[in-house]
Amino acid sequence: MTEFVITINYRKHTVKVSENSSVEIGDKKVETEISQISNNFYLIRFGNSVFEVIANKLDRDKYGFLIDGFYFETIIRTQLEETVIELQKKKSKIRHHSDVKAPMPGLLLKLKKGIGDQVSLGEPLLLLEAMKMENELRSPASGRVKNIFFREGQSIEKDAIILTIE
Repeated sequence: MTEFVITINYRKHTVKVSENSSVEIGDKKVETEISQISNNFYLIRFGNSVFEVIANKLDRDKYGFLIDGFYFETIIRTQLEETVIELQKKKSKIRHHSDVKAPMPGLLLKLKKGIGDQVSLGEPLLLLEAMKMENELRSPASGRVKNIFFREGQSIEKDAIILTIE
């Protein structure tokens, strides 16, 4: 049995799909049958009702459905994916700081952020020249730049803290 979390209009529904064509939504179990008519067009028998469904993938986990003339946008994730997303949301609410350290000795060529600037996870922070190559260091966390310990043009030793994100 595969378990999904489907979000419609900000409301989450747990849906379990079994190998024998039955679907459980909450505590209701319904026999289903799906027939694919064309690439995105389906006929779905859900209990005693039959629905015409046009489905389009909009994003990684976002889908649009036209069901008997009514349009819905949904987010469909496995239970595991939903758990990971919820844990990431909780983790991002915890206040902490991250030190950005030099992975190698080099010359600080350019700071792309200043003290007080907001940064997102993976956003470029600075350029560090090492062995005649420019290396872009990215943010290890989302937050705000709290301290910068070097200026452009300064040499930096390996493992030196360049800046702090809070």
